[in-house]
Amino acid sequence: MGKYFGVGNDVPFEVYITPLDNEKTSGEWVSFPTTPETVRDVFARLEIGPSEWSIANVEAHIYGIRDVIWQCNSLDELNYLAAKLEELDEPSIGTYQSVIEIDEHCDSVSELINLTDNLDCYDVEPEISDYDDLARYVLFERDSNSYNRNTLDALEDYIDYEAFGRSVADGEDGKLAEGCYVCPSGCSFVDSYDGDPATIPEKYRVTQKIIVPELTDDERLDKAISLAIDLDRFFRHFDQDYAAKFPEAQIKQELICDDLFTGRIAAIEAMLDDLGQGEHDALPLELAEYKAAIRYDPSKDIQETMTVLMVEPRKPPYTAEVPVGLNGLTAAVDGPIAATYPFVDQVALICNDEGRNMGLELNRALYDGRGQVYDVVPGTFVIVGLGDGCFTSLPEDMIEKYAQRFQTIEVYAQVSNRTVMFQVPQYAPELSDQCWDKVIQDKLDRKPSIRDKLAAAKNECADRPSQERHHKRSEQEL
Repeated sequence: MGKYFGVGNDVPFEVYITPLDNEKTSGEWVSFPTTPETVRDVFARLEIGPSEWSIANVEAHIYGIRDVIWQCNSLDELNYLAAKLEELDEPSIGTYQSVIEIDEHCDSVSELINLTDNLDCYDVEPEISDYDDLARYVLFERDSNSYNRNTLDALEDYIDYEAFGRSVADGEDGKLAEGCYVCPSGCSFVDSYDGDPATIPEKYRVTQKIIVPELTDDERLDKAISLAIDLDRFFRHFDQDYAAKFPEAQIKQELICDDLFTGRIAAIEAMLDDLGQGEHDALPLELAEYKAAIRYDPSKDIQETMTVLMVEPRKPPYTAEVPVGLNGLTAAVDGPIAATYPFVDQVALICNDEGRNMGLELNRALYDGRGQVYDVVPGTFVIVGLGDGCFTSLPEDMIEKYAQRFQTIEVYAQVSNRTVMFQVPQYAPELSDQCWDKVIQDKLDRKPSIRDKLAAAKNECADRPSQERHHKRSEQEL
């Protein structure tokens, strides 16, 4: 069957679908007829459900049906109508258009659907533009055996052809359309569709629930890894700050993968938006497909935080809220994390795993059970709580305990071939770099007395827990 919907158009109509809540200005054009898979993917990209859409615009290639389509609230009905129109050949489309032009069976989508099955109920005569043309057509062609042409020609000046044509139309309930005359053929009009979308044949329905097989963890991880690599490469190429902040591509790709796998996608979408990526660009489309595959739930994409104790070099400890997960802890210590468990409490010390190689400033010392320093943590570290196989907020009593534990600011200086630690006053965080240099130099110039050494040892023993333990896990175990 041939299709004709106007020059350059091979579909009956197109509809611009937007979210019903009107909070989002984004939408998508959908050509009808369409498929359930297309509608499902559009809903996924717009983050809406089967009942959360509205029509914002319509391009209809048959005159007179645009407003009716605009008021429709069933995509199944629209698809049914488009499919029925697509089944019509070119002459039938012409008849269909003509019937609509005389304002018949075009007040609702259900009437438009039923009209496609009842075109034999109308006769359409072409090349009739007014009642005069209709009269001459009836007299000289349709009913030529009933009238003598020579007699009619002789009476040309006395016959009101227009009045006769109007009388003919009134008598047979015919109407003029654009360039043609439409009148009932005498066949009975039968409503094959009752207007209930639930009765639409299954093959035309597009919003029925599509059962999408749930991904296994391995399949989900594979998709997340592939997408994380693409995202990291894009961010690294177009965002210099990103590239400088995350020099190790593999580490950042793992963090992005973790966010994707756990459904924390909103922040990634915001980064793409900041870089000018629209919904029809490659990566947003790839991300939308991933969201559809994992059955993304935006209501669960909320960035949870946990309370930690931050310990920075040359500063007293303070509490902070950091995002739950590797990303939050990585940002807190400015690099890949390492977790140690040097205390008897259910807490962990999270530091930068590459801190020593990066030459980060030494921060605070760790002591064994005999009060001997066995390690010094380089760079900023955080104290977190330990839950069931994960890091959690630090309880209030632990915040107080470890804030006291690390309240003394320690400054380290290299003297000959050894590292010397100084304890400095609490006002030290207010000092400039030059003042810091002076404090350190003063400490180096002043040799402590035996009394000072004994007093310092006594204070250190009083502040130190009775027992500390040390155990380090690999990052793969986190």
